Amino acid sequence: VCILVILVSFPFPSHTKSSTVEQQQLTAAIMLFSNASVLFAVVSTVAAATATEKAVGLNGSSNTVHRREQAEAPKWRDDLQWTDLASKISTSASLVDTSPEIFLAECAAEFDVPKYFNSTNFRSNHGLIDQPSGVCMDHLFCAFEQCYPKPTNSSNTTLSERLNDIGPAYATGALYSTLDPKLKEWVDDTSNPSYNLPSKVLFPVVASDIVAAVKFAKKHGLEISVKNSGHSYAGASTKKNTLHLNMNRYTQYATNNGVTDCDASSDSQEDIISACRLSLAKGKSAVIRVGGGENWDKTYRAVKKANEEQEGGYKYHVVGGAAGTVSPMGWTFQGGLGGSTGGRTFGFGADQVTQLEMVLPNGHHVKFGPSEWEDEEGYDVPRTTAVSGMCRSNDEETDEDKWAWEVCPDDLNVNFDDLWFAVRGGGGGTWGVIASIHLQLHEYLPLETIQMAFDVSNFSMAQREAFNIAYQNYEIKFLLDPTSINVTEAESNACGWPSGDVKFYCYGKDSAQVFDAAWKRYLYSIRQRLEEDVGIPVSAIDAAVNDTDFFIIQDFNDFAEQITIPTGPYAGKVMDGPPPDFASTTETSANVIVPKKWILQNIDSAVEVFPPNPSYRAFGGRASGPTSDQANALSDAHREGGYMVFVPHSDLGDWFYTHFFPKMYDTSDKINFPGFIGSNHAGPNTRGPLKSDWTKACPLNWTQEERDDKCISLQEAIYGTKILERLEGIKETIDPNYMFDCYSCIGNNRVKSVEGPAASTPTSIDGALPTQSPTEGTSSSIAIATSVQTFFQIILVGVFVLL
Repeated sequence: VCILVILVSFPFPSHTKSSTVEQQQLTAAIMLFSNASVLFAVVSTVAAATATEKAVGLNGSSNTVHRREQAEAPKWRDDLQWTDLASKISTSASLVDTSPEIFLAECAAEFDVPKYFNSTNFRSNHGLIDQPSGVCMDHLFCAFEQCYPKPTNSSNTTLSERLNDIGPAYATGALYSTLDPKLKEWVDDTSNPSYNLPSKVLFPVVASDIVAAVKFAKKHGLEISVKNSGHSYAGASTKKNTLHLNMNRYTQYATNNGVTDCDASSDSQEDIISACRLSLAKGKSAVIRVGGGENWDKTYRAVKKANEEQEGGYKYHVVGGAAGTVSPMGWTFQGGLGGSTGGRTFGFGADQVTQLEMVLPNGHHVKFGPSEWEDEEGYDVPRTTAVSGMCRSNDEETDEDKWAWEVCPDDLNVNFDDLWFAVRGGGGGTWGVIASIHLQLHEYLPLETIQMAFDVSNFSMAQREAFNIAYQNYEIKFLLDPTSINVTEAESNACGWPSGDVKFYCYGKDSAQVFDAAWKRYLYSIRQRLEEDVGIPVSAIDAAVNDTDFFIIQDFNDFAEQITIPTGPYAGKVMDGPPPDFASTTETSANVIVPKKWILQNIDSAVEVFPPNPSYRAFGGRASGPTSDQANALSDAHREGGYMVFVPHSDLGDWFYTHFFPKMYDTSDKINFPGFIGSNHAGPNTRGPLKSDWTKACPLNWTQEERDDKCISLQEAIYGTKILERLEGIKETIDPNYMFDCYSCIGNNRVKSVEGPAASTPTSIDGALPTQSPTEGTSSSIAIATSVQTFFQIILVGVFVLL
């Protein structure tokens, strides 16, 4: 029977015109006979096997069928010769199989650790990123499609249902072992179809490993997903049915003397796309090269080490993220909010890049950066006018000292101007794989932190509210209109903060003292009004003004020193915050950028509805435009923003889109929607208003499918129509087969003509479609026999299903 099944299943050989009619008729007869024989044999055999199986089941082995089906379940693309890929990667790289079972075994335990810092044990992404499988996520639920663990088609559930389902995970002190029973059941079900984890993970170590993976994926029509630390709030860094590249073990450049001092006479200036050449043109005298697998913990410590080695004292300052385990790649390419590292003085993360090295979807290993620029009035940095790139000709070479960079071939079909624009601000994980990035380093400035410690417990509720409103007004003036309170723009820009505490990180000697003094002057100037309006005694205000402990001010050498973990399993590393959780903060809220102009024109409304505290205060200052090279994908909302507030989806209703949105943003051009959502921290459920009516919110009681169809997409809500259209055009050119197709990334919301991985068309390494030899001279007898063979195969499938 097995032999006959093989005969039936095996494709019949082609016949040429030279075949005789007699041979073809004989062959057809054999095919008919074999199919009939197989049908009889298989029906008999399956019937007998079924009867036996039922009998066994009566004796208590009811799980036999389940175990057999589980054992026989095919692995993803087990038809491919994965050994071919394994043979082409370096000896230090590794290709591993993963599964939901492995995910739970390696990752779940960290979510049973207390969430907040203590001296001995606390939850940290440091405990997740080095797990052997490489599939752990900073948010446990983001291991599922759209960060939603319910075992159902997520597109058929409403947002209200989603928010209600995941609500218990936000309970204070929630642990994996004591998670809401329904949620835990979903997570623990390793057959849950909503699991969104890859089956194959490659840990590249050198660039040739990435090249080999991309070429293998291109040849076989596979998608690729990429991850450094898994911090994506939308779950974009993982995807099932993809070849996953976990960059965590990639070559480390920053930690191996990655800081380079730039000198106008150095050899590096001969390279037209030199990172140093651009850095010097921007008035910066040093750069740091960061590997595609390094995070801010490693980068900050590398800069600190270089500073400590200076004979004359600290020399360098780097703008980066607030969490040690965040990737400089993902953080930068989403825009990069430097609220804790001087971003309001030095610009967004996208402004810090001086050179990029990456492997493109076509398999080419390239490096590129600005080659021409010109100064422009009103800007701190020159405007990029041309971008050039080079290609590596020996992409299988593992020794970087032997890499050969040459002019790219004419058929590369890559516009480096477009790619430079798209990568810096257009999101990570979708343009290719970043092998390394050069970031400019600024002149060193010491860090001073300032946090309010004034006790208002003796105030009435009305007095506390009035005091809070006074402080909110002061923050707006200090951050966005400093000269109105006798503070210089430079003094204002020195301070920022990424969370809702009454706290700021200020850079420069006595920078925190400026904040303290300005607040006390402002408070003193309104003391009479506070007494008249809510009865706060002038004496109480005078006491506050003279209180030397009103704010706690601390001095640090740098940001890394302030948040380095002192004890415990991760001692010496830079802390990550917030700590890993089941769901991200923006799964239930939208991060709205409030324009600076609107805030200053409507201070009372801003304080009442969108106060600066709590908010993400990394906007305004020099980041509003002067630090931009005017060739990046950051939205106008980012450049013109005052601060970013997190508004619950349940609160972002028609009232916002009717009364506030049209006044904050220009909605007069009905075919160009204005972006208003912050790219960093954007969550999986955020959508804009209705496409047909921008004054109406996207209903929470619509299914995800309805919301995606009828509401402004997350991508358009971030970038706006014009920038998004340009990014989508670049995506179509650089990655026409969507090898990189991460959730919420550019092009991921396109209307797909073919669903699933099959949409990717296998290609040869040079980009041509695979060819097959034509079959000629097939006779009518063979055609009939082939049709009968197909008929019997259909019957056999039906028999198997029924039995």
